[in-house]
Amino acid sequence: MPDKRSLFSFPLVRELSVVLVIKLALIFVIKSAFFSDPVYMTNPQDAVSQQFGLTNSDYNHPSQSEDLK
Repeated sequence: MPDKRSLFSFPLVRELSVVLVIKLALIFVIKSAFFSDPVYMTNPQDAVSQQFGLTNSDYNHPSQSEDLK
């Protein structure tokens, strides 16, 4: 009878398993760090400026620049 060896006795399987576990852990860490808080898009311009930390005086709305012309 052939010798029954565990699947994890092969070095390639062990290495691939470790890499897979590390990648999955990194994906969950990145997901929880960057995608945990929803962005409410009732007013997209304000939502984007809030995400980037801008205030209304930091940028000009296109409608404001058209009024100046």
